[in-house]
Amino acid sequence: MRTLLESLRTGQPPPFPVTDMHGHLGRYAFAIPDMTVEGLLRVMDRAGVQRIVCSHMQCMSADNHWGNAQVHACMRLAPGRILGYVSVFPASTEVVRAEVRHWLSAGFSGLKLHDSNGFRYDDPAYLPAFELAQEHGLPVLLHTWGVPAQFEAAMAVARCFPHLTVILAHGGSADAEGYVHAVQGARNLVVDTCYSRCPVGLVERLVAAAGPERVVFGSDCTFYSLTQQLGKIMAADLPDAAKRQILNGNAERILGAARTA
Repeated sequence: MRTLLESLRTGQPPPFPVTDMHGHLGRYAFAIPDMTVEGLLRVMDRAGVQRIVCSHMQCMSADNHWGNAQVHACMRLAPGRILGYVSVFPASTEVVRAEVRHWLSAGFSGLKLHDSNGFRYDDPAYLPAFELAQEHGLPVLLHTWGVPAQFEAAMAVARCFPHLTVILAHGGSADAEGYVHAVQGARNLVVDTCYSRCPVGLVERLVAAAGPERVVFGSDCTFYSLTQQLGKIMAADLPDAAKRQILNGNAERILGAARTA
C-alpha cells in the first residue's frame, strides 16, 4: 500500500476528505488573481480539500459586519464546503455579543479574531464572544505570529474558558518555542500549520509538543498556496495516521462539537 506522500507524488489527492481550518475571502493589499467562490472551489478540488473555514479580510478592520456578510454569501453559494468564522471589532461588549449572536444564528462555525485592530485578545470587550463560543461548542481562531503578548493573551483566554477550543494560527512563525510553550501551558490550545516559510522539521516539532490531536491543517488560502501547505504535511516525518488526524480527524472533532442553543 502506498503511503500518503507516495500517492501525492503521483498526483493523487488524499484518500479522505481534508478540512482546512484557516482560509480567507476578499481583497487584500496585494493582488489575488481569482477571488471568486468558483476559483476557490477549483483549487480545493485539485488538492482534495472538502471544506474550508473562512473569515473575510475585513477581520483585520472595524468593517467586520460587512465582511461577515460576504462570508455568509459565499457559504450560501457553496454549502458544506465553505464554512464561516465570525469576526468582531471590540467596540463594546454589547456590540460584540450582538454580532456573534447574529452570525451564529446564520450557521457560522466559529470565531476568527485578529489583533491588528490594536486590541489584545484578552480585552474585556471580547468576553461575550468567548462565552458564546464556549456555550455553543465552537472554536476560536486567533491570529498569532510569534509575538509574546499574543501568547500571553491566548493563554489567558484558554485558562479563563477551559472548555473553549482556542486555535493559534501560523504555528511556528517567528518564534517556534513560543508556540511550544503555549500549547504545553493550556490543554485547550490547538495550533494550526499555515506558515509559508516552514523550515524542515517544524511540523514534527509542533506535533511533538502538542500531540497529533492538537494540530490542525490550515492553509491561509488565498494568502498562501493551498497545495504547498498541504504538501508540507504530507512530506513531514510522521506516521500516516498522524497526518490524517491533522488533515481531517481533529477538525471533524472540533467542528463536530457544535451545540445548538
